[in-house]
Amino acid sequence: MDTGISLDTYKIFCAVARTGNMSSAAKELFISQPAVSMAVKQLEERLGGQLLVRTPKGVRLTPEGRVLFNYLDMAFNMVKTAEHKYFELANLEKGEVRIGASDVVISGYLMPYIEKFSKAYSDIRIKVVNKTTYESLELLKRGVIDMCFVNLPIEAGDDMEITKCVRIHDCLIGGTKYRELAKTGVKLSELSNYPLLLLEDMSNTRKQLDRFAAENGIFFKPIIELASYDLLIQFARINLGLTFIIREFDNSSIDGENIFEIPVEPQLPQRYVGLVMLKNAALSFAARRFVELLGLDGENWKE
Repeated sequence: MDTGISLDTYKIFCAVARTGNMSSAAKELFISQPAVSMAVKQLEERLGGQLLVRTPKGVRLTPEGRVLFNYLDMAFNMVKTAEHKYFELANLEKGEVRIGASDVVISGYLMPYIEKFSKAYSDIRIKVVNKTTYESLELLKRGVIDMCFVNLPIEAGDDMEITKCVRIHDCLIGGTKYRELAKTGVKLSELSNYPLLLLEDMSNTRKQLDRFAAENGIFFKPIIELASYDLLIQFARINLGLTFIIREFDNSSIDGENIFEIPVEPQLPQRYVGLVMLKNAALSFAARRFVELLGLDGENWKE
């Protein structure tokens, strides 16, 4: 039943019930005592029953007035709690950032930003989901994560906003068995003469590598396919074959003693890691602050 009673009227009643005095309630609310008396009278008329008993020393609640006050007091306290929780989020005292990315993007690009954000906002929870590009995009569409960082290019829908984060280059590496190739280089068409260790074909990085090879009339037949860059590098180190890594993220593994970078002709095209968000999704204060921390120049990506 909608009585049409305003929250201000209920606030006045609660102030009277709490202080036990019309004058004290008026001072607390910065309104006149007649205004307080009128509001209480109108409330009783609307509800159809007496809420307060007037005495020479003030007022006291009737049994029905006590029940009404108890529930209203809880309700107003919940409002205060809601406001407090909101301002905790707005002031970055609480909150959550949900990110999706592959392990190589997390370790090679995101880790310094995650560390910086965590130190600056220690009470904000950072949830990182380690998924492939297409798995991350699916989680984004379902609202499971706020943003994802993926290897570009991708087939993007109209509901996605994609921003370039960092330029990356794929490079070929091998162990000591292929030391001479680091000096002479190798043609893309010659790679079929060597054992290849590649990421699984479900990864976007592998898809782009296969597409580049196909554009040059070449089709790779790896002897090993894995989901982990780290394992590919380890296998290359023990001379099981050649593999591709992202130079900007795994450069430390190319030590010139156990692992060597091998020039490829033609050179593989540069790519980007991109930040993907949904255009019509409202980011939390914490998520927006994380994006700001990245310091991106706002250059959007288009295929």
